[in-house]
Amino acid sequence: MALDYDMLTLIYLGIGIFAYFTILYLTFRDMRIFRRTGYISYRKGAFKGIIASSIVLIGIFITPAMQILGLALIFVGVMINQKGKREKVFTTAGPLERFIGKTDVVLTPEEKRDIYEQQLAEKRQMEKEKEKMDRREKIKEQREQDEE
Repeated sequence: MALDYDMLTLIYLGIGIFAYFTILYLTFRDMRIFRRTGYISYRKGAFKGIIASSIVLIGIFITPAMQILGLALIFVGVMINQKGKREKVFTTAGPLERFIGKTDVVLTPEEKRDIYEQQLAEKRQMEKEKEKMDRREKIKEQREQDEE
C-alpha cells in the first residue's frame, strides 16, 4: 500500500511535523527548567506543551483526509503553546546554553518549596481581592436596582 499524496498535502504534513517537534522541544526545555528552578510558570508551560503537541499530532493524522481541518488543528495547537510571563532564569548563559535549557538559577529543594508556597500565597491573595471586587460590584448593582 503506497501512500500517494498531492504536493499540498505533503506541505501541510511538513508544517505539522515541524510544529510538532518544535512544541516537543519547547516542552522538554520547560520541563528541564522547571526541574532546575521550581518556577511554576515553566511547569504550566510544559503542561500547555503536552496538550498542544497532542492536538498537533491529531491534526497531522487528520491532514491527509481533510487538509483544512488538519491544518486548523495544527495551528490551534501552536496557539495553545504560547507561553505566558516567565521568570528570568538566564543571566549569563550563552545561546547554546539557552537552547538546551541550562539555567543560571539552580535552587535546592527547600528553596523550590519556599518559592512554590510564596507563589501559592500570591495566587490566593489575588483570588481574595477578586472576590472582594465582585462582592462590591454586586452590592453596587443591588443598590442601583433598589433605587429604581
